[in-house]
Amino acid sequence: RKATTHWAVIIGVNYYPEHYDRCLKGCVQDAEATKSYLGGAIEINANLVVLAASTPSVPGVPPPEKPEEWPTCPNVIAQLRRIIDEAECGDRVYIHYSGHGTRLLSRDKRPELALVLLDCDGRKSKCLRSVTLAQALQKMVKKGLVVTLVLDCCFSGGVVRSSDYRGFDVRFLEPDTAFAINELDTIFSEASSTFRDASMEDWLIDPKGYTILSACAPDQKAFEIEMQGERRGALTHFLLGALHTLRVNGIKLAHHSLHEHLSTSFHAYWPQQTPMRYGNANLSFFGDSLLAPENGFVPIYRKVDGRLYLRAGDVHGVFKGDEYFAYPFDTPEHANGQVEEGTANVRVTAVRFFESDLMEIGPTTIVRQIQTGWKAKPLTSLSPWTINIGLLPSLTRNGQLEIPAKGLRYARLVTRQGTEEHPTEEACMYNVAVNHNEYEVVNALFEKMLPIPTISCSSDGAAKVLVNVLQHMAKFKYFEGVENRASCTTFQASFSLDSKCPAGNANRIGIKHDAKWSFTAKNKSYKKLYMGIFNLRPSWEVKSLTSASGGGTYLIIPAKKNGIDGERQLSMTMRVPEFLLKDSITECEDIIKVFITSKPTSF
Repeated sequence: RKATTHWAVIIGVNYYPEHYDRCLKGCVQDAEATKSYLGGAIEINANLVVLAASTPSVPGVPPPEKPEEWPTCPNVIAQLRRIIDEAECGDRVYIHYSGHGTRLLSRDKRPELALVLLDCDGRKSKCLRSVTLAQALQKMVKKGLVVTLVLDCCFSGGVVRSSDYRGFDVRFLEPDTAFAINELDTIFSEASSTFRDASMEDWLIDPKGYTILSACAPDQKAFEIEMQGERRGALTHFLLGALHTLRVNGIKLAHHSLHEHLSTSFHAYWPQQTPMRYGNANLSFFGDSLLAPENGFVPIYRKVDGRLYLRAGDVHGVFKGDEYFAYPFDTPEHANGQVEEGTANVRVTAVRFFESDLMEIGPTTIVRQIQTGWKAKPLTSLSPWTINIGLLPSLTRNGQLEIPAKGLRYARLVTRQGTEEHPTEEACMYNVAVNHNEYEVVNALFEKMLPIPTISCSSDGAAKVLVNVLQHMAKFKYFEGVENRASCTTFQASFSLDSKCPAGNANRIGIKHDAKWSFTAKNKSYKKLYMGIFNLRPSWEVKSLTSASGGGTYLIIPAKKNGIDGERQLSMTMRVPEFLLKDSITECEDIIKVFITSKPTSF
C-alpha cells in the first residue's frame, strides 16, 4: 500500500443554531461534491475527511450527522493537527470551507476574520479565529507541505437584509455576542503576536508554500446560487466544473491559470462576486507541476448576445487589428504539454482600458464552439510600442527563427546588413550575437548584459528558447513604459501617492541597501479604488508585490469616509541582487509601477 501523499479536510456548515433563519442550503452539498471529485481525481492514496452539519427540522437540536463528523472547532483543529503530525515533506493538503464567515474584534480590539463553526454539543455556533488557521498553515508550510485553501464564504461587513437578495443566500453572518470564541486558538502558536488579522493578506505567512482561493473580494459578498434545482456555493460550483473539465482531458493547471478561468466564468455568469487568489500562483493540489505557465494565454468570454471579448485591453498592450489563436480551456500550457495548432482565429475590433471586443475570422463551425473560459494566444500584433532587436544575417538566412518568432509582441526583429564594427543604420536597443557557438543577447553597444543567459546554438529548441528570452525582454520594456495614454483629470484628482523619501533628479529615490522604503496611497473619493504594485527588477523579473506578499492581484484603497481620505500605507525592503554583488556592483535600479484603477483589474 502506498503512503498517503494527498490530504483533504472538507467542511460544510448549513446549520447555525442561533440564526435558524440564516441557515444555508448548499454547504453540505458543496462538501459532498468536493469529496466526490477528489475521490475520483486522485488515483494515489488520499486521506479525505468531511465534517458537515445539515440543518435539522427542529431548531435548537444538534445536526443529524454523527458527532465525530460535526464541524466543531475541536474536530477541525484535530484534523489540522493530524495532518501536521503525519504528513511528510512534499505532501499536498487541500482544505475547503463552505459556510458563513464573520468578523470579530480580537482581545486587543483589532478586527479579525473568523469561520463560523459549531460548539461541541452541536447546539450553538462557535468561531474559529483566522489566526488559528494561519498558525496551522504556517506549521504545514514549515514542514514542506503544499497547501491549497478554498474559502467559499465572505468576510465583508454591512447589514445583509433578506430582501436585498431575493432567491439567494449570502455566506456572511454579522458578529454576534452569542458566538463563542475558540479557546484553543493558541494550539498551533509559537509567536501568535506576529499575526495581524485586519484582512486576508495580513495573516497569511510565507506565501511560497500555499495558495488560497476565496469566493470574493474583501468588499464583496459570497452567494449561494441555484443550479438545476439545487443550492450550491458559487465558488465551489465553478471550481468543480473547471476541475471536472480538466480531469476528463487529463490536463493539469497551476492555480494562477485556474483562478483566471474562474474569474472569467464569474465575470460572464455571476458578476456579483470576483474570486480572489492569494499566495503562490504556481502550486497545484491536483497536479505535480510547480512551474508557471509559459504560453501567455489570455482569457476569452462570450456574452449572452453571442459576442466575444478578450480580458485584456489598452493597458495590457492590445491594439485594434491584433489577431489571436483561440484554444479550449483544457489546452495544456506548460512546456511539457505542447500546444497544438489553434482551433480558431479571432481579431480585435475595439479596445478599451481593460478588455477588448473580438471578431471571429476562422471557420464558422469551429468559431461557434468558442465559449467562456477559452483562452487566446497572440498570432499577430499591430502594436506600435515595439523595440528593435538586431539579428545577424546568418541567423535569419535559414529561417530558423521565423516560426518561433511568429506572433512576437512588443519586439521587432531587424536583420542587420553590416557587422558589429559597421552596423545597419536602423538603431536597435538590443542585439543577438553568436560567440563560441552560443547565442548571446547584448546591448546597443554590443556589451554583455547581466543576468541574461547564453544559449547553446546546438541545443534542442535553441531558437525557441532565444525567442522566448527576447519576448520576455520586450514585454519587460513595454511594461516599463506603460503610462496613462487617456488621462482623466477628474480621476487623477481622486487619489495621491506620497513617498516618505523625496524624489531627486529624474524622479529617482535613493535607498540604501537593505533599507525600507514606504509610500502612502490616499483615496480622496467616496468610491473604493484598486491598486496593483509591480517591481521591475535588475534581474529582468516583473514581480507583483501584492501577490508576492501573499495578497491577491490587487489591494483595495478604502473610500473617503466622514470627510477623511481613505489610505493604504505600504513598505518594502530594497536590496541589491546577489548576482550584482558578486560582480562588485553595489548599485542598481528598481522600477516600481503603481496602477490605480476604478475597478478590479489583473495584469
